[in-house]
Amino acid sequence: MTLTSIALLGFAVLAAVTSQLIFKYWVAGLGVLTTVPATAFSLVIKILQSPQMLLGLALYGAGFLAWMFLLSRNSLSFVYPLSLSLNVILVFLFARVFLYEPVSYFQMLGVALIIAGMYLVLAR
Repeated sequence: MTLTSIALLGFAVLAAVTSQLIFKYWVAGLGVLTTVPATAFSLVIKILQSPQMLLGLALYGAGFLAWMFLLSRNSLSFVYPLSLSLNVILVFLFARVFLYEPVSYFQMLGVALIIAGMYLVLAR
């Protein structure tokens, strides 16, 4: 993996993780949403009026572009498991630290297994 690919992967992962944290933090302030069309429409209006959510969407889009450049240089079967694993691990950690979400021992075991799986993917 080249330095360019590592940088693209890092940016894509950080953009995805950061945007997910922004989305969760913002939507938590709304409470539980109902799944009816009127709620969806009003939610779109609220999103478009929120600088925080627009930043999250911009980050998500920038991460998507980085992902496209990354895929043009690397095999999907290599970068997707690596990217997904990093996303899961970082969301797990940052959700605990910044959103104070509870963590179970089974979740910690799952993250440990993901790290072991990443090692196997990288050892190819």
